[in-house]
Amino acid sequence: MIREDRELLAELARLNSDMASLGLRVMEGTAGAAEQQHYAQRLVAAGERLQRRADGINDVVIEGEIEAENPIALPPNTIELDREQ
Repeated sequence: MIREDRELLAELARLNSDMASLGLRVMEGTAGAAEQQHYAQRLVAAGERLQRRADGINDVVIEGEIEAENPIALPPNTIELDREQ
């Protein structure tokens, strides 16, 4: 898993844990507009990152770089077994 994926998953986990308490405060009428706007901005940013990740899902990642034009394909038989042993 690359660093960007780990960071995205961590932010999604934080958003998930923050959602329940914010939802309760919204229902109680105690959540302020700034707090709701901040959460919405975080949610949109995470959604955009997730969309970019999904758009590049077929790209091959090598050492943290994306190679979309020349995907790596291994030959069907990469290892020959020594059958005499």
